[in-house]
Amino acid sequence: MTEKMSVRSRELLTLERVARLATADQYARPHIVPIVFVYEDPFVFTPIDAKRKSVEDWRDLRRIRNIETNGRASILADVYEENWSKCAWVRIDGVADILTKGDDHRHALNLLAGKYKQYEGMPLRDAPVIRVRIEHVSQWHG
Repeated sequence: MTEKMSVRSRELLTLERVARLATADQYARPHIVPIVFVYEDPFVFTPIDAKRKSVEDWRDLRRIRNIETNGRASILADVYEENWSKCAWVRIDGVADILTKGDDHRHALNLLAGKYKQYEGMPLRDAPVIRVRIEHVSQWHG
C-alpha cells in the first residue's frame, strides 16, 4: 500500500526522529509508546534497545506481548508547528513481527545505527527489532 504514500509522508517517516507505536492485546486494549524508528519501504523498524525499560526481560514488554498475541501495529509520526499549515502526520498500519537474528535483523540494526548516533555507544548487536510491514497508510498535511 505504500504506493499511495505522499512524498511528504515518506519524508516525514525518513526524517522524523520519534514516533509512537500502538499495539493492542487480545481484548483490544490499546498500548502506545514513543519509539525511535527507521523506514525502509515497505517496513518500519524499531529496536528494543538498552534504554531503561519497565521490565527486566524484553519479552515481558507489553508491546512485545501484544504483537505476539495480536500481530497488528500502527505507527504514527507527526510534525507540529504553531503555523498549522506546516503540520503533518502519517500513520502506518500493518502486521508486526519480532526479529532477533538473521540477515533481516542485522540489516535493520545497521539502518537504525545509521540514523541514530546514540547507538555508537550502546550495544545493538543482540537487540530485538520490531518490524512492521506497511499495509495501510493514513496521512494529513497542512
